[in-house]
Amino acid sequence: MFGRKIDERTVSIPEVKKIMEDLNEKIMEIDSEEGLSHFQEITYNYVQKFAKMDDKTAKKIIKHLMETYDIEEEFAINIVNIDPKTTLELRVILEKSFHGKTFDEEQLRQILYEIEELKS
Repeated sequence: MFGRKIDERTVSIPEVKKIMEDLNEKIMEIDSEEGLSHFQEITYNYVQKFAKMDDKTAKKIIKHLMETYDIEEEFAINIVNIDPKTTLELRVILEKSFHGKTFDEEQLRQILYEIEELKS
């Protein structure tokens, strides 16, 4: 199966999972015998295993982090993909961010709390 590039942007693992599910559904409607290509199948299996939340929640968290804490999109996506549980994990993700170095321990705890709230 060949395609053409329509758009290019960075997306989280949960968003890739949703894209792959939609793609698989469309392929099955067109030709159920063809199915996903080998590469698509590997990608689909990976995102099935590593997506830690649904795509809508992921988008909500990314938007919240970018708007509320001025975290760059790349780092907000990494936070969604990794789903840190401790302030140390979150600090490691943000340490290369221009803005991330300014967060103190209390702010990091607040970010983790808000992520958990958005996930429930």
